[in-house]
Amino acid sequence: MSSPNLFAGIDRLNGTLDYHLERQNVLVSNIAHVDTPGYVPKDLARIDSMVADFQGQFNVAMTRTAGNHLDDPTSPGLFQGRTFEDPAASPGNDGNYVSLDREAAKVAANQVRYEVISQLVAGELDGLRFAANDGKG
Repeated sequence: MSSPNLFAGIDRLNGTLDYHLERQNVLVSNIAHVDTPGYVPKDLARIDSMVADFQGQFNVAMTRTAGNHLDDPTSPGLFQGRTFEDPAASPGNDGNYVSLDREAAKVAANQVRYEVISQLVAGELDGLRFAANDGKG
């Protein structure tokens, strides 16, 4: 009989934090390229299962050949995402698609999501600390 994973809730939230952190890096990079001619902004899409996507596209199953080979793709804490070009804005005279207002709004919204998830993680950890101290704050 396996013991319950006390960190299951935190593991799931960890993957979400990783996603929002990586997305923040991608979005901030777009802002840094606001004056780069021909630059097309990028964004990060979260993928439910990268392995399922790989198997579906190539009809090839990925298998672990050694214990430390691939991380378990079904692990809830594993970050899974894909970078894609996001040319939603109109290009400027230099062919640059970055809209500073649009990118700043995406950065701000992503930051709020990251902070909310961080607070959820802190709450989970507080609950574990409370339990570890036998309910004595």
